[in-house]
Amino acid sequence: MLLRKKILILSSVSFVCLLIGIAGLYFYSMGKVKNGLTYFHSRIVQGQGYVESLEVSHENLGIKFPFGVEATNLQLDIVTTGTDQEVLINTGWLNCQLQGVPAGTLKVLARDINMTSGVEDKPLLSNQYRIRNIELRFAEYESYISILNPDQSMRRIYNHLSEVLARGDTTGRLKMQGTVYFDFGDKGILPQRFSTRKTGDMTRIVLDREDLNRVAPKFASRLSEGDLDLVAEHPLKAPRLLAIRQETEEKSRELRWAKKNFPEDVYRHVLWSYLLTKEYGAEFAQIVTNAHEIGSYNSEEEMARDRQNNRVGISYAVNDIPEAKLLERVQADPRIQF
Repeated sequence: MLLRKKILILSSVSFVCLLIGIAGLYFYSMGKVKNGLTYFHSRIVQGQGYVESLEVSHENLGIKFPFGVEATNLQLDIVTTGTDQEVLINTGWLNCQLQGVPAGTLKVLARDINMTSGVEDKPLLSNQYRIRNIELRFAEYESYISILNPDQSMRRIYNHLSEVLARGDTTGRLKMQGTVYFDFGDKGILPQRFSTRKTGDMTRIVLDREDLNRVAPKFASRLSEGDLDLVAEHPLKAPRLLAIRQETEEKSRELRWAKKNFPEDVYRHVLWSYLLTKEYGAEFAQIVTNAHEIGSYNSEEEMARDRQNNRVGISYAVNDIPEAKLLERVQADPRIQF
């Protein structure tokens, strides 16, 4: 009888200590989450900035043994400096499980997630992405973490998120499906479905081609299958890639009307690669312009000429030639192929 009482007391004490430990870990984690979000935010705005406040609310929060938490209607209100932005995140259901202590795999499962801007006239994240809100049907994520080294663990998680923003793919174990609402200015806010696709060790976010096929022709008339594939595989760059294509066609058309014997096709390729390089750098501009030739109806000779003129446009941007001087350069540069 005495032994049973001792076991009961020890069990009760252990349980209380576990609850206190979990509570302490929760509040400690919130501090780490805020620090991580600050790091993530500074990467988004490509400069200084920090998370000013982080408010968390929920309907139900339960401990899932041995090392897990489950919540319903979890809401995060994140206010940042740098972009003076407010991000509202609402998750219908969230489950987090740590498999292994003190180090192991953190598994996060979430359903019915909505991310939107709390400031009416500002897009979500930052202006460069032109996103009004994101709806996720589900998201699944796994990462190795150690509670003995939380800073390194948080950096790993936020680096995975940063990879998605910078390249559209990540080495992290991520799976999700949803809809992103892009702000295309005078063309309105247009929904685009997206999902993840795993290739080898990389997971890439891709736009639904059916949705993209309906939207893309509003911006450009000469989109090849390669163009559409590339835009679909770089969803966060999609609005700007289409806008650059539209800007290129409009400027080339204006010069054709204004000038006699204007080499429109040549100039269009030079200007397009020039603007892409100014926006994304020479390496990505080369990837974009090469993709254009995939699935096009041009002959081999025409494609070789276009690639050469694209390379010239990239070199103009790299060497900081003013855009106003491009036509003059095109007409005199021996590297240009007509």
